[in-house]
Amino acid sequence: MKPSNFVLFLYGALIFLGGTAVGVMGHRLYSTNSVSAISKPAPDEWRKKFTADMKTKVGLSDEQMGKLNSTLDESKALFDQVRQKYHPEMSAIYDAQVTKIKAMLTPPQLEEYEKILEDQKASREKSAQK
Repeated sequence: MKPSNFVLFLYGALIFLGGTAVGVMGHRLYSTNSVSAISKPAPDEWRKKFTADMKTKVGLSDEQMGKLNSTLDESKALFDQVRQKYHPEMSAIYDAQVTKIKAMLTPPQLEEYEKILEDQKASREKSAQK
């Protein structure tokens, strides 16, 4: 039995639409960014850019630039004081967490967990050096 023209048209349309769908999906997959890790600039880099923007875009005078720099220095000192206050508390919370996790692990699991902790420590030290 020979298929009718309508059935042939329907098959052709389905193949065309299927190809279009595959093409669209392939294009989206190809053109999508896989990972977009946005890193914050270092504080010194941020400050240079910020002061340069304030000088050029806002048009600060030399006297105003001096006041801006002293304001930024004061703010940095206050931020550092706050960090020094909360850092011991945050460390205590982290240490308690590690202790609780270690208590629930079997000896083989504990070995693997120790490796994870070492990797995390190395990663923190590496990022602190940047």
